[in-house]
Amino acid sequence: MKSQQYKQIFDELRRGVLDITDPVARLECSKRAEQLLDQVNVNNPYATGAIAARVLGIEGAHTKTPVASGDAIRVELLHLIEEISAMTIVASELVSESVLTVDGLAKRWNVSSKTISRWRNRGLLARTFTFDGQQRVGFLESSVNRFAATNPQLVRRGSQFSRITEEERIHTLRRADEMLNNGTPISKVVATLARDTQRSLESIRQLLKQAGKDGSVVFGALSERAGRRMYKEFRRGKSLETLAQQYGIESKAVVRAVNHARAERLFELSFEYMHSPEFEQPDAEKRILTSTPPAQSGQRMPRKPADLPAYIASLYDVPLLTAEQESHLFRKYNYLKYKASQLREKLDRSRPKVQLLDDIESLYREAVETKNLLIRSNLRLVIAVAKKYIGTTGDLFEKVSEGNLSLMRAVEKFDYTRGFKFSTYATWAIKKNYIRAYSNEIKQSDRFRTGHDELLDASPGHRSDPTSLLAAQRRREDHVSGMMEGLTDRERQIITSRFGIGSQREPMTLKDVGVELGVSKERVRQIEARAMQKLREAASHSRLDSISDSGEFTFQSN
Repeated sequence: MKSQQYKQIFDELRRGVLDITDPVARLECSKRAEQLLDQVNVNNPYATGAIAARVLGIEGAHTKTPVASGDAIRVELLHLIEEISAMTIVASELVSESVLTVDGLAKRWNVSSKTISRWRNRGLLARTFTFDGQQRVGFLESSVNRFAATNPQLVRRGSQFSRITEEERIHTLRRADEMLNNGTPISKVVATLARDTQRSLESIRQLLKQAGKDGSVVFGALSERAGRRMYKEFRRGKSLETLAQQYGIESKAVVRAVNHARAERLFELSFEYMHSPEFEQPDAEKRILTSTPPAQSGQRMPRKPADLPAYIASLYDVPLLTAEQESHLFRKYNYLKYKASQLREKLDRSRPKVQLLDDIESLYREAVETKNLLIRSNLRLVIAVAKKYIGTTGDLFEKVSEGNLSLMRAVEKFDYTRGFKFSTYATWAIKKNYIRAYSNEIKQSDRFRTGHDELLDASPGHRSDPTSLLAAQRRREDHVSGMMEGLTDRERQIITSRFGIGSQREPMTLKDVGVELGVSKERVRQIEARAMQKLREAASHSRLDSISDSGEFTFQSN
């Protein structure tokens, strides 16, 4: 009971900090929590209320609160810092102390960036900041000093290793390029360079891998795989000069590779559109790409149903489109894709022009923005249809999610030139999807019935009702959803991604989830283990019997 009481204090603290709208103030709470880590003795008990007050920056007397061990306090503080870091992105220039990037910290301690990544798993706290508008991982000066004071031998031993200089790196990469172009196998290249530079095989192997020369540079040119990797790094904010040094090639080669990858991406996009003769008229662009017509004065907002959750009810704050606005937006949406498609036909895959790439990408971004506006303005239509198909035990959120996919496809396929209202077409498309999904569920339940089940069905009083089967499945899903509410947002996201719960995508690996969240694979595993333990504890207080590590939920029979 005491354990639940002190956890409740920290849950309230966590909610209070995350409710702070000012990111700088949230960061200050995170810094105070980090300072407490050095002051808390794992062997001593502490009043949780006093700890919470220190994090919030509140001084003075406090009411009597539950006591927890120093070890438990440190665990909760680390979780709090982690959640604040995930939810708070602050511009580096707004922070009251200096902020170091990964490269900056690596240079200070004379270690590699990979070593810095390893030390993050040893307690070096990292946060997300913006540097010149780009989001990057950064380290507060106080966090760096704290780690150095706590791990002096680790930092001293790491800095004693001879770090490769930029001149040595470029020379090594050029020699690797020459040998690869002459057809020398990559294994022999690594062995030769390791011998000549007096470095380990692994160091040379990692150097070539980071530079994209692990078989991806062939006869002086980047392979398509390496070009795509370079383009991803360019989109994440790396400059052309940095990429040129990293891959050991000239800046012009980087520009060619990036532009080629941009062109390939554009050829993969779908630019299907509903054609209209007016697209080909001389003044089409001037007439069609004008601002959206304003709504009539005194337009009434749609009435919010009283029985909807807050998230869904918020969709009713988006004003309805008038017939004129709807027609204008669909015309604009299809015309933008028409223009992008026309320009793409002029694109030379082997030597794409930068201006043409810019123009096509600009048209595509504007088309996506227009499509999103049409979707947002019609989401309440999905809710109206979903409520009719949910039944008494269904999940409204699941039905709305399915309906949203149908709405997106309807926006793509709607032929506005026929003069029909979009709501008529979209309603038909959403209903058709619900009916098809229900039919498939019935077929699946019939398909997997055993011979014993069929024998029971043939007996009087034991007929299996497909609707009852679906209702039971809905109840199980509702039960699991209720248990998931006890997790934090990050824990819920990891469990959902790892086991594909409530989505149409396949379960993801630890590495893929880590990439999606910007954390290490090991950190994902730790959070997943913590979340699974919470679910097991929740299951022990309900009718759920167990939750296996494979993510399979089983129910206890009465």
